Amino acid sequence: MNLRPLAVLAVFLLASSAAQAGSDDGVVAAIGKCAALTDNTARLACYDQIAAEMKIMAAAPQTTAPQPVAHPKQTAAAVPSKEKEESWFGLDLGSWFGATSPAQQTTPQQFGSEALPPPPVTPGEAPPPKPIDSITATVTDFAFNPYGRFTVFLDNGQIWQQLQGDSGVAHFSKTEKNKVTISRAIFGSYDLVIGDHMALYKVKRIK
Repeated sequence: MNLRPLAVLAVFLLASSAAQAGSDDGVVAAIGKCAALTDNTARLACYDQIAAEMKIMAAAPQTTAPQPVAHPKQTAAAVPSKEKEESWFGLDLGSWFGATSPAQQTTPQQFGSEALPPPPVTPGEAPPPKPIDSITATVTDFAFNPYGRFTVFLDNGQIWQQLQGDSGVAHFSKTEKNKVTISRAIFGSYDLVIGDHMALYKVKRIK
């Protein structure tokens, strides 16, 4: 029985497994095993197999571990000024400094991000300011619709309107400047108070 083909096959398997280890030690060990073979044909086949395996490994693309994708809204950003925060008051800005609202989620990475916590603060970096709960401004103008609901124009550029479902009747001074305080209320609503009065009016921001 001719055992040479079986010997060559065994050498191919041995050299292939050693070369695929991908380390210098594995290649050196494979070459050493090839050199120890006494059969010329088997030894040559062993070397040829190692060379073929190394060529395949060199041509294979290198893979790296995937890098974590940062949430679009969790990257570092400049801390907004107090004036900028007040200009946002009453607008739909999601979870404030940590996420986007559903209307702002335009990519798969942003989908559902309103439920995510804000990004961790980098050591040495000041934490983002907490959302403001109220603003106070001076009324530059006001108007009433045919149903008695008011619209106020504020000196900060905002415009707020009394909700149609609110039955309160507001009274603004025509001789003195009117100041209003608008505060957050339950279920995402807002309350407006004129000066030092106790009456509350449900309002929404329209600009």
